[in-house]
Amino acid sequence: MKYKKQLSLALAGAVLFGVLAGCHNSAEETPGLSQVEYDPQEAIAPYLDNLPEIPEADKDYVIEMGYNNCDHMVAAIIGQDTGLYDALGLNVNITKTGQVASAMASGDMVVGYAGFGGLINNYNKGARVIMPAGSHLGGAMYLVVSPEIESLDEVVGTTLDMGPDSQYSTFWLEICDKLGIPSDIGAYYQGSDMGDEDAMMALRAGQLDIFTCCDPYASIAEQEGFGKILATAWHADVKEDKSTGWGIHCGYYINADFAEAHPELTTRLVLAHCLAIKYMYQHPYSAGEMFAETFGTSVDVGLRTMYLKTNAEGRTLCWTIDESNMENYEHWYDLLGVPEEERTLVTDVDGFMDLSWLDKCGIEDFQTFIEEEGIDEMQPLGMSYADWLYMAETIDGIDHNSEVGKLDKWMENGSKTESPIEPYTGDGVYVAPMHNGEDSSQSA
Repeated sequence: MKYKKQLSLALAGAVLFGVLAGCHNSAEETPGLSQVEYDPQEAIAPYLDNLPEIPEADKDYVIEMGYNNCDHMVAAIIGQDTGLYDALGLNVNITKTGQVASAMASGDMVVGYAGFGGLINNYNKGARVIMPAGSHLGGAMYLVVSPEIESLDEVVGTTLDMGPDSQYSTFWLEICDKLGIPSDIGAYYQGSDMGDEDAMMALRAGQLDIFTCCDPYASIAEQEGFGKILATAWHADVKEDKSTGWGIHCGYYINADFAEAHPELTTRLVLAHCLAIKYMYQHPYSAGEMFAETFGTSVDVGLRTMYLKTNAEGRTLCWTIDESNMENYEHWYDLLGVPEEERTLVTDVDGFMDLSWLDKCGIEDFQTFIEEEGIDEMQPLGMSYADWLYMAETIDGIDHNSEVGKLDKWMENGSKTESPIEPYTGDGVYVAPMHNGEDSSQSA
């Protein structure tokens, strides 16, 4: 039986009441930004010779930029908060919205940070959009449950913020394969059309037991104690050392017509994007604060998010990208046995992925940056959260006696980011073709 279950008005009211009357809200704890030594003019200086002068007619051009409410988009706000846009002569108006894909398709926005699938669907329908650089590779999406849930038997049958249309979502299938639970949403769960933030509030209010999300919502749930992460999905066959095998999850996009008409602005926008990503590794504590301030959450959550995205899960935030990432993304459909008609694929990779802008702005390869800045020495992959936080405090001059970010559960768990749980004992377990001995090329 396939069906979709909407939240009732009563549930919606209970969620709202829970948000208004809740005993703890991380958004209330966001202080101002710490002062760090960072000069945007100095940051752009090595690249100025590559940058064409902005035409007089473009100097007052208002660039409409959008980003989704998700940690994968944090470069957008760092470009603004660090002064990089101003230093590069860019007049950028930033909007946080869940409609980036449609706004870029219509031309209302010319630059956007958004999920990969929505942009690809619009591109395949004729939207004039390019991906000029990488932004967020691999993963991650999280399965978050109530702390009272101690067995996967208790997960099955709950309401998910996913309807039957998500049946073949690669991150959902990956989670089911990892945990050994059924993947058929219609038969084993109650599907619901909630976004990440609404689902988080429902869990907080005790009206939901499980939801899937990106950060900051998973970290908020952990910090406030009303949820725990059970599994992380990558959208690709990421290697154990979290250094290769990346697919594409979210991206950085520019309107192709804008890029053709305003190449000088486009070159500078791409450079600002790359330098904003650099900042996350050069000033991780400050980047966490910026994330927290703009997303309206606590610095605890902002720091945890930066740890996950730049260390625990690998260097997932980076500007270097190539066709191998696209191939890994497509190969994941094969390995999980997703039917051809359910796949979101790029029909014209060369037309969509225009990496010439990386050359035009003169930015070095991401791995070159990592090596030259000694990032692997200062913050090697696999650091415990406690060690990473100490490092971040040191870099940005934060007193080590500060209690910010130092939740016992995070400080004591080393590099573990997923909570243990009793295995599932029922039927309908999903096993991906890559694990059940099938030829994955024939599984679809």
